[in-house]
Amino acid sequence: MKNFAALKGAFTDYNEAKFFVLPVPYSTQNDWNPMANRGAEAIIEASQHLELYDTETRRQVWQKGIHTSEPLFNLNSDEKVCDLVKNKVSEILEMDKFPVVLGGNRTVSIGAASAACSKTDDITVVQFGAHNSMRVNYKGSEYSPECAMYHIKKLAPLVQIGIRAIGADGERNSDLSKMFFARDIFFDHNSRWLNEVYDAITKNVYITLDLNVLDPSVMPSVSVPEPGGLRYFTLLRVLKEIFRRSNVMGIDIVGLCPDNTNVAPNFLAARLAYQAMTYKAIYSYGL
Repeated sequence: MKNFAALKGAFTDYNEAKFFVLPVPYSTQNDWNPMANRGAEAIIEASQHLELYDTETRRQVWQKGIHTSEPLFNLNSDEKVCDLVKNKVSEILEMDKFPVVLGGNRTVSIGAASAACSKTDDITVVQFGAHNSMRVNYKGSEYSPECAMYHIKKLAPLVQIGIRAIGADGERNSDLSKMFFARDIFFDHNSRWLNEVYDAITKNVYITLDLNVLDPSVMPSVSVPEPGGLRYFTLLRVLKEIFRRSNVMGIDIVGLCPDNTNVAPNFLAARLAYQAMTYKAIYSYGL
């Protein structure tokens, strides 16, 4: 697999790079669109064409180094994926690096969030996504994507942003006071919801971001494209402020189901990953 952003030499160095991109090509036949197992590769391929100067912040985060890890393989069960991802992300955090995990479906998020939550008690997990993923079991698996937030909520306080769909167990297992529905965000013309989000997060944060948080007109290449999602700049606005206010320990970006006839969603995902690294570098690494 290629290096993220087509970087070479010293700027991909394992020891010196501040950012570690971890591809996790995993999905199952239970997913409506199982193409998510090609999502990480598609994001990295699209990243080859990124302009590395960020027009918003006027910074170039690649100068802090981005190492692209080998993809995780032998991903033959939901439970094994959770364990392998947790172990690898824990290694990255132990080296004081910033993990950027590229999935794969939301099962990947369970392992990544678990690694971050095991590092400190003072942490909030912020989920961006269309589905609140609070099922206890789905089609025989307790660790399917539909169950991801049910497990993560047991590890740390959970803030959910952009929700448009709740499963059978969703309302019963959720904290609705920390759930920000996309519908309410759309009609909140004074953006009061932003301050409510910021009040709910703690000193440390882990971010899990399913690309279906975006409206299908912006991001059609996801497994279940729920209508009514966030716009791209709305997402960037809240992401930037979370990075500014808290120590974001890592992020996973999951849910891309590549479509060979439309590469725009792949490029959006690559740009989003690069933007998250940019915010981290500015507010934590003095870029």
